[in-house]
Amino acid sequence: MRTTLRAATSALALLGAAIAAPATAFAAPSPAQQGSPARTQVVAEECVKSKVIPSLHPGLTVKLTHSAHSGAKAQLRDASGKVLGTVDQSKPLDLARGLRIDGVLSGAPVFKQRTQGGDTPWTATAFPKLSKDCDTAGSLYSTTKYGSLTVKTYKAGPQLFSAHIVENGKRVGFLNPAPNAYQDVVKIGQRYVRLTVDGEIHSWTGATTVSPKLGVYEVAGGTKVRLVKKDGLYGVQMTSRGAWSNWTYFAKGKSVILQSDNTIVVLNANGTLSNYVYGIARQTAPVWTRA
Repeated sequence: MRTTLRAATSALALLGAAIAAPATAFAAPSPAQQGSPARTQVVAEECVKSKVIPSLHPGLTVKLTHSAHSGAKAQLRDASGKVLGTVDQSKPLDLARGLRIDGVLSGAPVFKQRTQGGDTPWTATAFPKLSKDCDTAGSLYSTTKYGSLTVKTYKAGPQLFSAHIVENGKRVGFLNPAPNAYQDVVKIGQRYVRLTVDGEIHSWTGATTVSPKLGVYEVAGGTKVRLVKKDGLYGVQMTSRGAWSNWTYFAKGKSVILQSDNTIVVLNANGTLSNYVYGIARQTAPVWTRA
């Protein structure tokens, strides 16, 4: 199937999109597999971690968020949770509130705070550490532009790729196919951006359902997908060559991308679905057919 997928990728390069999610490619289940119990997998966002620390100001706290997508951010909050001040990649230093981030877009950012100006020393706290899969490593492999978005792809070794998405000078997305995934996807606005394990970048816009409606949808070309919801999470199951896969994938803060032959289906964490079908000139959103 990999040969078929790679041969068809040139069509995707003509479009544009920003999306965030892991992906799984699957083949049609064997007769033995069709009779096996259904299986599920939750796809969670692992490249964003947060923690809350005490502020040096009595009664206040600071929420530290480390994201491979947008860098480090620190929010000074009162007892009710109201944000009193923020430092991030747009503004890493706020002298008036005594807030600062060193290495805001690095793999190991440090938050610093103080209550007085002048020569008063800063108190430092490290941001939560992300897994090694969330760090961009290697040398620049390619630069791709889609309107206001720039995608910089890095290569660390054979089939070891990652990418940063930049918009108006700010980092707004991160892509890194996990070892057991075929591709990764991120959604920014109405645009989806996809990174394959071979370092290929594809993008498209639109073809997204307006709101979640549980049940079976049909995609142009005949593929069907089933949208379900369990424990507050939306999940998706997809057909391959006419047969339903035994796997259902649930999106937890991160989009899920499935591919079977020439059809890509994306489940966003809010329950909306998008798709791209190779060889079809006009892409349309999946159509709900039944509950």
